[in-house]
Amino acid sequence: MILPRLVRLNSALALLPLLLSGCGGLIGGQPPLEFYTLSATSGMNGQPVVGGARPASSGPIFAVAAVRVPQYLSQRSIVVRSSPTQLDLADNDVWAAPLSDTISSVLSENISTMIPSDRVVELPVSAAVPVDYELRVEIVRFERQPDGGVDLVARWSVFSEGGERLVAVERSSYRVPDVSPDFRSITLAMSALLGELSRDIADTLRNVSNVYQPSTDQPRS
Repeated sequence: MILPRLVRLNSALALLPLLLSGCGGLIGGQPPLEFYTLSATSGMNGQPVVGGARPASSGPIFAVAAVRVPQYLSQRSIVVRSSPTQLDLADNDVWAAPLSDTISSVLSENISTMIPSDRVVELPVSAAVPVDYELRVEIVRFERQPDGGVDLVARWSVFSEGGERLVAVERSSYRVPDVSPDFRSITLAMSALLGELSRDIADTLRNVSNVYQPSTDQPRS
C-alpha cells in the first residue's frame, strides 16, 4: 500500500530538522573546554618556589590534611564573584582536578620547599608513618572579586602528637589586586596567593618544631 509508506516518509522528514540540529551542536556548536590547574609558584611570573637551603631528609614528619573548600568552590567550572551576593560559573573554563585536591598538593609542595624538608606528606598515610605535625586548612574565600582583585581567606591550624595537641591556629587573608578577567591570569594569581599562605604556614611549622632553627646555645668555657 502507498499510504503507510507516505506516513513513514513524512515522519522521517519531520525528524530531520531535529537530527540536523543535534549534529550541529556536536560538530561546531560549543567551543572546547579549557582546563586549568594551580602550581607551586612564588609569584605572578610563574617561577617555581626556590628554597634557600637543602631539603632535610630527617627530622619531624609534617602531614597536610585534605583541604576543605566552600561548596560553591567545589564546582568543576571556575567560579568568579560578580557582586557581593552573586557568583558566576565559567562556561568552558574548568578545573582539571577537584580544587580541594589541587590546593592540598600545591600547599604540600610549597611547604616542602620552604621549610625545607622532604618529610612533608599528604593525608591519609599508612598508620606506620609516624606523623609529628598535622596541618589542617579550611578555605573561606578564593575567587576573583567584583573589583578585579583575587582574594584568598583561609583558616588553618597545626597539631602535634599525631594530631592530638593544638599548637597553632590562624586566620590569614591575602589579595592580588587588578587581575585581568581572563582565566589564565586568575589562576596565576590564585597560585601566587597559595604561595603566600604556604610561606606563613612554613614559618609556623619551623617555629613549632624548633628543628630547623639555628642553635642559640653558647659553648661552655
